Amino acid sequence: MNYRVGIDIGGTFTDCVVIDNHGKIEIFKEPSTPQDPSIGLINSLKKASRFFNEPFSKFLSEIEILVHGTTVCTNAMLQYRGVKTALITTKGFRDSLEMRRAHKEDIWDLSLAHPPMIVPRKDRFGVTERVDYKGEIITPLDEDEVREVARKIKERGIDAVAVCTLFSFINNQNEQRIKEILNEECPEVFVTISSEIMKQVREYERTSTTVVNAYLSPILSKYLKNLRTVLEREGMRKDFLVMQSNGGMMSSDFASTHGVMTLLSGPSAGAVGGKFFSELLEIPNLIVMDMGGTSFDVTLIKEGDFSLTMESDVARYRVCVPAIDIHTIGAGGGSIAHIDEGGLLKVGPISAGAVPGPVCYGLGGERPTTTDANLILGYINPDFFLGGEIKLDLERSKEALQKTIASPLGLSIDEAAFGIHRIVNENMADALRVVSIERGYDPREFVLVAAGGAGPIHASRLAKEVGIPRVIVPRTASVYCALGMLESDLKHDYVRTFWKPLEQVEPKELEQVFSEMEIQGIETLKSEGIKESSIILERYLDMRYIGQHHEVTVRIPQTSLSSGDLNYVVEAFHSAHERLYTYSEPESPVEIINVRLTAIGKIPKTPIAKEEIADYPVEKALKGQREVYFPEFKGRIITNIFDSSKLRPGHSFFGPAIVEAITTTIVVCPNDKAFVDDYGNLIVEVGKNE
Repeated sequence: MNYRVGIDIGGTFTDCVVIDNHGKIEIFKEPSTPQDPSIGLINSLKKASRFFNEPFSKFLSEIEILVHGTTVCTNAMLQYRGVKTALITTKGFRDSLEMRRAHKEDIWDLSLAHPPMIVPRKDRFGVTERVDYKGEIITPLDEDEVREVARKIKERGIDAVAVCTLFSFINNQNEQRIKEILNEECPEVFVTISSEIMKQVREYERTSTTVVNAYLSPILSKYLKNLRTVLEREGMRKDFLVMQSNGGMMSSDFASTHGVMTLLSGPSAGAVGGKFFSELLEIPNLIVMDMGGTSFDVTLIKEGDFSLTMESDVARYRVCVPAIDIHTIGAGGGSIAHIDEGGLLKVGPISAGAVPGPVCYGLGGERPTTTDANLILGYINPDFFLGGEIKLDLERSKEALQKTIASPLGLSIDEAAFGIHRIVNENMADALRVVSIERGYDPREFVLVAAGGAGPIHASRLAKEVGIPRVIVPRTASVYCALGMLESDLKHDYVRTFWKPLEQVEPKELEQVFSEMEIQGIETLKSEGIKESSIILERYLDMRYIGQHHEVTVRIPQTSLSSGDLNYVVEAFHSAHERLYTYSEPESPVEIINVRLTAIGKIPKTPIAKEEIADYPVEKALKGQREVYFPEFKGRIITNIFDSSKLRPGHSFFGPAIVEAITTTIVVCPNDKAFVDDYGNLIVEVGKNE
């Protein structure tokens, strides 16, 4: 037997998906281990090996592909716990990291301070050198000065150095030489240069991105090295792959030096899963929501594909690497409910995480969370959490809720619990509106995909709140990101600044730039074991009307340049501008800013197997009844509880109902209709019975 394995480490649980060579999917969950994330990963693999009744070493040896989504860099950045980092730049420009763009994220908050400086001023060094805007060296690099800086770096015990000099995106000779000197003088220090991370115009953005990469990569490298050692020692024969923010994968070696590319490692896989579902179910427009223990991630799939953003802010630092456009808020099963200074009930964004977790876990949590509220309302079975592996303490949750929320607000237990449920729903509904209504999309034209362990509890009400008519709860909802990883491919993005008015561009000149990047992309993918016949190259241009501040990324076919056709390029830009901003100016001149290339290495996929049509009535899937709170009935009502493992294609039923799976719970609200599709997914038609 051969296996494909995807593992996503979340704030509360580590999710594992295993697909065998027949296309059958099995899912496993283990509590995350924040002190060492690899422990939870190994535990999930051991659980899988026990399920398949194989010795751990044999199971590992049969893994064809293991893809890992990691939050190591994300957590380090959000908590400002990267390594001790220095910055070397052109003399006179060491403060560009702190000056930023002289813009505040919130212009109305006069007290908003700068974010913590991840490189203090004393560890930012300017060296004598200068490259002009044409790429000509007008001041040679003072190598003795660089060696003196290297000695200071060594004396101060600095772990990583970011190098970002002016106009190195045109000529990186000085940057490369600085890196060589640092490797000679302090070989134990990790060095990253901007021309290898972000080879494009804009000084602050290049500096910030390079610094973040230096700040995070040594932590990721250490983690991946230790994980690789453990897996190899236990019997794994092939190296694992790491998920990137752009929705692609990369080798663990490449990831070790490109930590900045993993900041959205886990959530990006959910978007890939959405794209896969769009193709599988032939539904072009989806909104994918992923509600885990800590965060709520939302991605919009339009006409079968997600959109990429070329720059984003993480922990208030600008990061300019391609990433899937994901909107995230602090709303999850572990989100803590509290009363603010004004006496209002709030939920999140602070989370109880995996430790101590919700009160009902019995691990020391004292403040009620979303999970505690859902347990009290009857949505979660305290004896069937993770299939019964974890027993939830209902009475402890009630006591905490009564003490901290219900009594201070003069509410009953049920009123307080549903208040928490309703508030977190409103927060998440706002996030759904951000990716749809605020961007000009009508949510009534989309289908909501409910993912994450906590997502299916809330999805039906969220859809009704926003106006989405249908919800899909995948069979693998609780491990959706882990499944998405197995539908991804190896992917690398390249960019070069090519700033010219379009009318001055020679197609051959542009073709030469693309060709150079294509050679680099092909060589990288080949080094990761991809055959040239499995490589796809995609070309893009960042373009704008002359005088504009921001550009639009336009995809172009390879044939347009080789045929000398730039008319197609400008027409594609006008169309993209019209689609994004509802207007275009065909009479205005256009310029190119950057040239982009995406090199994709296709990975063989195992087709997902369809399930057999049920040969027994849906009543056979009933496992019992219990009292569940629904506001439509102004209280609790006896509700049917279905066993997810017994639901098959052909089964259908009306709400109110609860569907219990080992790793998640699905709430079907009153007036909703649910049925099972050919792949075992539960489809909920919102308000169908009204």
